[in-house]
Amino acid sequence: MKSAFLPAALAMLLSACAAMQPERSIGRDIDDASASLSIKAAMTRAEGYALEGVDVEVTDGVALLTGTAPREDDRRQAECLAWSALAVRAVENEVTISNPSTIRDGARDAWITQQVRARLLRDRSVRSVNYNVEAENGRVFLLGVARTQGELERAAQHAALVDGVTEVVTFVRVTGEASETVSRGERQAAACGGEAIPVNEDVPGLEPPEDLRTAPVTPID
Repeated sequence: MKSAFLPAALAMLLSACAAMQPERSIGRDIDDASASLSIKAAMTRAEGYALEGVDVEVTDGVALLTGTAPREDDRRQAECLAWSALAVRAVENEVTISNPSTIRDGARDAWITQQVRARLLRDRSVRSVNYNVEAENGRVFLLGVARTQGELERAAQHAALVDGVTEVVTFVRVTGEASETVSRGERQAAACGGEAIPVNEDVPGLEPPEDLRTAPVTPID
């Protein structure tokens, strides 16, 4: 009896652990952190470009660029440098062309970010650990991995319901959904104004995120 019970119990435990595993792995998180540091270092070394106002956040291989730049050339260079990290599978350039004197309300953005994260954490229908939330001047960006399309729409609605949020932009990969694959080298070339780099073209297992700016949302009870 005892010998038969232990394998069965172990199988149930392993099954439960697998079910609780987040879609964002520890290895992926480490790659994201390294990519973010690499991109920031590259921007610091970029001579002739004003990239001090550009923020970088990498989640699930998606590099989100926010903040401000004084010229379009600076904005494009930031996107080009973001592709320099091999772990990056997509770059979302949300940098705006603005005077450096423009003041960002960091305290307000931090409050909005905190409120969105709290709402996601309280909702059992959303696996909040898979999402990263960034806010800038009332715009909320969601990054990460969604288990289903419905979960992603629900997460987006949570963000939209926070006071002070003017727009919700999602760059999230939905697990199991096929996406149109675009050559990494081709996208890098387009950003950098040069030819594709063959060595970087094929990165296995990476799909572009889904942009759901105008997606319908599932009503929250």
